[in-house]
Amino acid sequence: MGGGAVDRSSSADVTVVVVTWRARELVLRCLDSLATQVLGDLRMDVVVVDNDSRDGTAEAIAAQHPDVRVIVSSENRGFAGGNNLALREVTSPVVVLMNNDAVPDPRFVASLAGRLMAAPEDVGVVTGRVLLAARFRAADPGDTGVVEGPDGRWVADADGDVVLVNSTGNQVRTDGYGVDRGWLARADLHHPAADVFGFCGAGAALRLSALRDVGLFDEDLFLYYEDSDLSWRMRLAGYRVEYAEDAVLHHDHAASTREGSDLFLFYDWRNRLLVLAKNATPGLAWRSPARFVLTTASVALRRTATTRQVRVRLRVLASYLRLVPTMLSKRRTIGRDARVPRAVVERALVAPAPSGSLRS
Repeated sequence: MGGGAVDRSSSADVTVVVVTWRARELVLRCLDSLATQVLGDLRMDVVVVDNDSRDGTAEAIAAQHPDVRVIVSSENRGFAGGNNLALREVTSPVVVLMNNDAVPDPRFVASLAGRLMAAPEDVGVVTGRVLLAARFRAADPGDTGVVEGPDGRWVADADGDVVLVNSTGNQVRTDGYGVDRGWLARADLHHPAADVFGFCGAGAALRLSALRDVGLFDEDLFLYYEDSDLSWRMRLAGYRVEYAEDAVLHHDHAASTREGSDLFLFYDWRNRLLVLAKNATPGLAWRSPARFVLTTASVALRRTATTRQVRVRLRVLASYLRLVPTMLSKRRTIGRDARVPRAVVERALVAPAPSGSLRS
């Protein structure tokens, strides 16, 4: 690894970018695993963006991984803005994005970057095989904390021998919801096709030339759905996303922002609507917020949701209305530059299924 990860004189083939916020031990664990990557002839630089953690992250990295470049932001810019701080300066032809709560297998970077380098130019992104770090066993009657996937019902167990899938790429459903392909499938049974709608931001390789063409992450989204948005824009510009099964990453799902928290729900719900306003056909772009309004009214009147959830839904609607003019302006720019019609891109959307994680 080289210390000048975003130095314009860098001769790296691939730059790994990790964004972190108040997760010193997680990011140090991630960097420990990156330090042991088997790279062959590949030249790799690593850059960490510290989103104003104030927990000693930058100092700990300097002490334990002095060859890693750290960009310290004066504010928390979220996943989108944090990555963009590094992406604006990267010069290597390939950029690998990794979550700070992820641990890659030793050949992860080489497999992912090598696949992208060997792919046709219209492949803008290669997404990895993201597995849940926790281990599971088959659920017994009376177990609590049971999760259900396409292959059975499971419960987390440190001594379990079942590995479940987090994501083999992003899919978008015909109702506008994003899902992780393969969510909670048994890893030994899940071997999907290489072509997939979008990439999972927890572990993916992006072609720098495609990023320069399409643009970086949308910082108005801040957190969640940024990868689905960029994937959609890539497809409208004529790029494809592929999946590399041999590029394996183990992920502590939602370790930094607890799934089901107000923070998670707000950005997950709001950003889905904003991404559709920017990228979808008019029918899908406007059906989804209308349905969200009706559902919010229904759950409030019938009291089928908690007061907290209703309050978050109202915040979502207020923020959506504030930002939708900006999204419509971006929509016009995207439409003007698009090489593929929106309706054609939406042929890749999938029907809703009984199981599947709503995208984060």
